[in-house]
Amino acid sequence: MLADLAGRDRGEETTAILRQPIDPEAAVISDAMICAGTVSDDQYARLLAVADRRHDRPSVTRAVAFDAFGTLVHIGRKRHPFERLIRQARDRATAVPSPMAQPIGLADYAAALGLPRPDVELAALNEELATVALYPNTLDALRQVRAAGVRVAVASNLALPYAGPLKALLGDLVLSFAEGAIKPDRAFYAGLTAKLGCKAGELLMVGDTWRDDIVGAVEAGSRARWLDRDGRARHARRFISIGSLVDAYPDDRTTAQKTEAELIRESIDANLADLHAGRWAVEAGRLRHAVANAYGEERMAAMRALDDHYDTRNQPETSRGVLIQEAMVSVEARHQP
Repeated sequence: MLADLAGRDRGEETTAILRQPIDPEAAVISDAMICAGTVSDDQYARLLAVADRRHDRPSVTRAVAFDAFGTLVHIGRKRHPFERLIRQARDRATAVPSPMAQPIGLADYAAALGLPRPDVELAALNEELATVALYPNTLDALRQVRAAGVRVAVASNLALPYAGPLKALLGDLVLSFAEGAIKPDRAFYAGLTAKLGCKAGELLMVGDTWRDDIVGAVEAGSRARWLDRDGRARHARRFISIGSLVDAYPDDRTTAQKTEAELIRESIDANLADLHAGRWAVEAGRLRHAVANAYGEERMAAMRALDDHYDTRNQPETSRGVLIQEAMVSVEARHQP
């Protein structure tokens, strides 16, 4: 593939872009080329367009849109109730609009699929909704963007029942079922920019799903940052990836201009994976000891607590709030006379 690029007109420029695709469109094109193992004429033309504008002044960001689930919020216990209904009536589901593209509840969607009242799935839905929670650094990230005078939106593919918990946590939203389109459709992004009152090039989309949040936004003419909390991004994607929400819209203040609390949060965010691993291991040891030394109902409760704890093993965000709180307690104690 590199040889193919190098042999074309301006091959040196496009090869350099492929090696370091720091432009979101370049990252999307390069990722697609690497996956396919070939270079199409259209992809090459788009790389040339990226090369032509690489020294242009960056677009002004007038709005930042965040994906919801997996980006700003998470579900503690995923039960996938809508997916369960779709598996029961796959043929019918292809003929019915997606529940993410229309305001329809779970019971009504089951009826539309010709299924009986979905009592089991309704219970699963309620269990999901009860465990919707913010990631620990969500509010910090949103405040950071708003403090810069930039408009903020939540742009998510989701069905009607999930709107309530999200609105309770985050306020006004742009939701796929309300727009009648879902990411990565251009219609979704057109509706998003219209609602935000900005041009496509003035929107920055932040999300954890490459196809919906990154490719969709770039194809619609916007910019994007890919949230990769696990740090597993392959070559092209890592150039536009961020490991933490607070990096979505960088804070340009110097260290001297930041408060001690802000510096503490930055330090914890920079080392969160290691700090979480240590804290998680200590708590896991405590819970194992509790299981080994308890009996009857107490032992069953300790085992459930240990199972729940294992769900957080690869979720460093679950430790962030406690780590910050502990650090701030130490700071306050140090400043006391």
